[in-house]
Amino acid sequence: MQIDVGVGQVFGVNNDGNIYTRFGSSWTQLPGKLKHVTVGPAGVWGVSGANDIFKLVGTNWVNVPGLLKQIDAGGDQFVAGANHKDTPFCLPKKNTVGYSGRNSAMNWHQIPGSLKYYSCGPYSCWGVSRNDTIFVRKEVNSFNCLGDGHWQPVTGVLSMIEVGSDGSVYGVNLSGDVYRRESTSACKPEGTSWTHIPLYTGQVKHVSYDLGHLWVILKDETIYDCTDL
Repeated sequence: MQIDVGVGQVFGVNNDGNIYTRFGSSWTQLPGKLKHVTVGPAGVWGVSGANDIFKLVGTNWVNVPGLLKQIDAGGDQFVAGANHKDTPFCLPKKNTVGYSGRNSAMNWHQIPGSLKYYSCGPYSCWGVSRNDTIFVRKEVNSFNCLGDGHWQPVTGVLSMIEVGSDGSVYGVNLSGDVYRRESTSACKPEGTSWTHIPLYTGQVKHVSYDLGHLWVILKDETIYDCTDL
């Protein structure tokens, strides 16, 4: 149903809420139930069907205070996401890396705006609103997950968006088509234009990119690992 890749790892969940990770050419099921899972420099995090937040500590899912419907660990050791009211939040490095349970410090930062999906990379965060408009937030880092305090509108329409560990940006529109943002960089996080990637046109519902691999989930829930894009 949903997949996330980062720092060389692959995690996903199916329609039953079962959690899986990829080892070599096979899937291994993890304990617990989630509707959204993410992996990145901040570790492995997820949210349940009740919007409760969890971090994988060792082999255990540890509950984290707060509520999110979608979460992303692709930032520079910080996590971000959106709640059921489409309010975006982020949690800085000082809270993510050392979090191990109830006695750990916690300081979620609410970000002004309204987004249904929010994803971060090494130098920028991207989001899409309920009406599929696209925004980018610059100058985010491990010490300032809020970035420069501004949303820059980006031309285009997408229903979900993911930022790779190298800053690459991919997204899917309502029609099930995949797009890549061209020429993103630390100096120009917003890039220049969108390129349609002719993969399973009209059939895609979710993508995630890491280390030259674009992982694709189709509307029929089959999974593909695509290279040489």
